[in-house]
Amino acid sequence: MGFRALGVDTFEVRAPAEAGESWARIQLEDYAVVFVTEPVYQVLRADIEALPLGGLPVVTIIPSVLGSKGVGYENVRRLVERAVGTDVMARE
Repeated sequence: MGFRALGVDTFEVRAPAEAGESWARIQLEDYAVVFVTEPVYQVLRADIEALPLGGLPVVTIIPSVLGSKGVGYENVRRLVERAVGTDVMARE
């Protein structure tokens, strides 16, 4: 509801397993940024990773209302490691 109040298009799924149906209906070329929750990302991971790097839309992983499991952080860590060749974000 908060995103809708800001004029952002939202595509609600009642369960992460429903995400594939919504993803297939979205015209991705109409968006520059797509936010997905961690549970939805886990369902759509292959589809999201198949998107061209450096293109649009940028898919950003956000925590669900149940909290974060660190999926977004790990995704960013992998991208940074790929870009610079080493894991500069490693936790000590």
